[in-house]
Amino acid sequence: MNNKTFNLDKEQLIKQSLVQMDTHLQGTNYTQAQKLALTCRILFENGHDSGLAGQITARSEKPGTYLTQRLGMGFDEICASNLLLVNEDLEVLQGDGMANPANRFHSWLYRARPDVQCIIHTHAVHTAALSMLEVPLEISHMDNCVLYDDVAFLPKWPGIPVGNEEGEMISKAIGSKRALLLAHHG
Repeated sequence: MNNKTFNLDKEQLIKQSLVQMDTHLQGTNYTQAQKLALTCRILFENGHDSGLAGQITARSEKPGTYLTQRLGMGFDEICASNLLLVNEDLEVLQGDGMANPANRFHSWLYRARPDVQCIIHTHAVHTAALSMLEVPLEISHMDNCVLYDDVAFLPKWPGIPVGNEEGEMISKAIGSKRALLLAHHG
């Protein structure tokens, strides 16, 4: 028998699986704006229904710019044609309306993490409830293993996230992790 994987350790098997996924799960022909709009709709269908206290952004092709939803629109209302292209100062470069001022921390995260292509910030009911316990998230169920050892925790939150200090705080707290749980926030 030709058993190539039985002597590999867990880390090697994970790396092998990731390479295979990159090869076989090649995405779609959707534009970045279409992907972002579809993500908003999926979030809405799963109970993330705020466009005010939740934001989503995706890096655009031009450095220092990203796509986001217009302030006042819920995730269920988003389509590719009503997204905004903004710069790091949240100035609208393309589209009508204004970006959510709370998107400021997204600019900080994109600067700190060149590997990040999309940021989703929501206040899902169950996650918000967990955040009120003031303890880091412990992955204790198989359905959440995708986040195993990859969730940072921020124990203190200063309030309305429209200042630069929140961006600095969040980008520092998340470090190299893929997710962040904020105490009393979500």
